[in-house]
Amino acid sequence: MKEIIILASRNGSNFESICVYFSKSKSIRVKQLITDNKDAFVIQRAKKLNVDYKIIDYHCFNNKSEYNHTLFEHLKSFNFDLIVLAGYMRILPDYIVNYYKGKIINIHPSLLPNYKGINAIARAFENKEKYTGITIHYVDEGVDTGKIIFQKKVRIKKSDTIESLEKRIHKIEHKTYPKIIKRVLAKNN
Repeated sequence: MKEIIILASRNGSNFESICVYFSKSKSIRVKQLITDNKDAFVIQRAKKLNVDYKIIDYHCFNNKSEYNHTLFEHLKSFNFDLIVLAGYMRILPDYIVNYYKGKIINIHPSLLPNYKGINAIARAFENKEKYTGITIHYVDEGVDTGKIIFQKKVRIKKSDTIESLEKRIHKIEHKTYPKIIKRVLAKNN
């Protein structure tokens, strides 16, 4: 049985789509959600889906270093096959990335290397791009700079608003991310 850990900070719609996708799998399961935000809606999703979760609230620590150390110690406390970032709003430190090299993936709502970092959809929309999309990539020491696993292009329509574009991109993320996770785990066999 392959096991994944999901890190999320906010709403958790990708977390839920991953959990639902693997809920009937006999070969892959979501072992735990870890959130850095005690108020994140993703916790309610975990409860509803009966998925184990751990809150390591960033705001309960004196600094980023203490938080990262606690996260790292927690991750090292059990075995798993892949860390999946799903709306996790922190940058993992180099020592965690290097310890789990090739075992951390992220989804980003743009066609990387364009629009790294936050507010990628809004920035693409405001710059009047013809296309944006999603990128699933391995996590390295940079921000959204890891080796690309998968990309899907999304046309920005003349009739789009930022909200309608976000909805379409999230829908594609929800359909695509679990399938790519499955492919990555099969490749890491």
